[in-house]
Amino acid sequence: MKKRKTAYQRVFLDGNWYVVIREDEFCTLTQSQKSKGKTEALDALNISDQRLADRLLQRRQDAGLTQKDLAKLAGIRVETLNRIEKGRTTPDFKTIRKLIKAINEYNETG
Repeated sequence: MKKRKTAYQRVFLDGNWYVVIREDEFCTLTQSQKSKGKTEALDALNISDQRLADRLLQRRQDAGLTQKDLAKLAGIRVETLNRIEKGRTTPDFKTIRKLIKAINEYNETG
């Protein structure tokens, strides 16, 4: 059986590199030979989403920015940022990059 190559994207956040893969590939990689249930893999994704939300919130607060300020700097809606920080939605990587870039630029100028 030929093993297919997993497509991934690397993202640098808070001094750490993260690897992003498609959800179906994540589920395949996290299932043991005894075939864990899909809910366990999805729980791992939810924990990861919450960790992202918590880290984003902490970085925004450390920078001294309000949600309104950061949303404006990043060019996204305040409601979107609120949902991301509460872990209610998972942002795409374009949005994550906008947010991190806005925080970093604010810290450099502020």
